[in-house]
Amino acid sequence: MESLSAQSQSLAALVEQVGASTLGVLSPGRGGAWSAVVWREGVVVTAAHRFRRTPEKVSLVLRGGSSAEASLAGTDASTDLAVLRLPDPALPGAQIGDAGTVRAGHFVTAVGRSAEGDLIASHGIVNRAGAPWQTWLGGTLDRLIRLDGGVYDNLAGAAVADASGAVIGIATPALSRSHGIVVPASTVSRVVDALLAKGHLARAFVGIAAQPVRLPGGESGLLVSALSDAGPAERAGVMVGDIVVAANGQRVSNLRALGAALAGEVGNAVRLSLRRGGAPHDVDLTVGEWPAAGRSRC
Repeated sequence: MESLSAQSQSLAALVEQVGASTLGVLSPGRGGAWSAVVWREGVVVTAAHRFRRTPEKVSLVLRGGSSAEASLAGTDASTDLAVLRLPDPALPGAQIGDAGTVRAGHFVTAVGRSAEGDLIASHGIVNRAGAPWQTWLGGTLDRLIRLDGGVYDNLAGAAVADASGAVIGIATPALSRSHGIVVPASTVSRVVDALLAKGHLARAFVGIAAQPVRLPGGESGLLVSALSDAGPAERAGVMVGDIVVAANGQRVSNLRALGAALAGEVGNAVRLSLRRGGAPHDVDLTVGEWPAAGRSRC
């Protein structure tokens, strides 16, 4: 019993340690709250899907139930992250850990804060940890970290900590129908930097409409069916009827794979490997940025 009691005290201390950097987020008209994390001085991260509309100001709940108002720097639905700016940077930033060390079976704790300012927590294990993963909305997570269960509504946007209390990412129920997902800390930091700089995350745009095709020999590719006028692909010499088989050396068999291959390449020159008239053909293309939301083209 003493051992169990000591373990219980250790878990409570871990929650308090992580909770020093957690906040609640109030949503007018929806009741209750969900969670947020002070990611760095003056910068707060939470779950984007909980905002029905894009607010100018967000009410946050601090320890003890006091409140603060933050401004929205930007949201990215594809990774389910929203970034807020705090006018008062006095709140401590989270101790950020390395999500790359997480393995299936590791013990983790989600820590958030209630509408009344109390800490809330949920313990569990990592169900699966794997390679970089593309979400159903086209965002790229640096690593797939899946929990063994779901995420409570009030823990959306909560800090997920490892057994040492280091925050390995942000909890979200919005990226999987069956399991909670942890957005890795490295992904969070990348999205935070982008949203603070531009208010949105730059998406790779090459200006094609395409459909998957199977080639002789079992190879797959993307048959180009249309080109955006003066888009990156047209400027690079891509033609309707070309079949894209690789981008930057990565095989592509669908638009999601092409998007993943070009993630982070906005403004950079990449090589597209094509089949034109059955023969290999390469073009060098400067990746553009999506001019508007949409996923039917890449």
